[in-house]
Amino acid sequence: MKYFFKSILTFSFWRYALLSGEALAKIFTVVGVLYAFIEMLDFFGIYTKDQYSGYSIVPMVVLAIVYVVITRRPITRVSYKVPGRDYVVEVRIGDIFSGTNDVIISTNTTFDTSMANGLIATDSLQGQVATRFFQANTDEIDRQLNIDLTKTTGTPRTDALGKRMEYPIGTVARVKAHGRTFYFVAMSRLNAQGTASASLREVEDALSFLWEFILTYGELKNLSVPLMGTGRGRTGFPRKKMSERIAQSFADGSKDRIFSNRLSIVIRPEDAENFGVNLYQIRDYLVQGLHG
Repeated sequence: MKYFFKSILTFSFWRYALLSGEALAKIFTVVGVLYAFIEMLDFFGIYTKDQYSGYSIVPMVVLAIVYVVITRRPITRVSYKVPGRDYVVEVRIGDIFSGTNDVIISTNTTFDTSMANGLIATDSLQGQVATRFFQANTDEIDRQLNIDLTKTTGTPRTDALGKRMEYPIGTVARVKAHGRTFYFVAMSRLNAQGTASASLREVEDALSFLWEFILTYGELKNLSVPLMGTGRGRTGFPRKKMSERIAQSFADGSKDRIFSNRLSIVIRPEDAENFGVNLYQIRDYLVQGLHG
């Protein structure tokens, strides 16, 4: 509910609700329908023109505006097809695991998966993959991760609380279940106390390596990505801005070749409310900022 009220108090909402081309067209259409209705009443002698003045257009316009605003209330999904390119960027509020998209999972550079030692929280994206798709069988997740990790040279790390092999930022390993692929991408580092952190540059580098990996090993499927680095990654970067960075990174990665026809940037509902995420402002960026 907070998300609803915060949205309607922004200029971006009112520009979309009233000042966009689509909204203005709808207002004129509603006024036209109302005027035609009054003309019909006059034709049948029910409410003749001598009973109202020329100012009757004012309440018709007001009614049209009220109708349009009601029908264009705050939304939970926006999308934009980049002109001249065969892909769509979408930002939505909801469950990242809903639907059939392949899902991008941010992880740490040691690819820890165990929830028993507390390094991976059960409510994190990694924890949800384990519980919702693998019945908490992290051994199977590790087995699949290791298939791709053997292609990358790691560095031994003796002070790690979990796994002792560390991989570079941007390393990607796949896990598959129920016909879907989960791309685990190393985005953050764990310190000696097991706390994860990442910089904005590390998130951007991880995304660049991720797109290259999907181009090589992916199957041109739709992708869902979280707001990487805004939670346990502790970048401190605003969520609205992170959605814009991710969208731009995807557009940049798709300049010369297409590796996915749709990217869904997914925001948790609680984050949308707690941090004032405004999809109208994000929609403005997608229209104005993305390029083919």
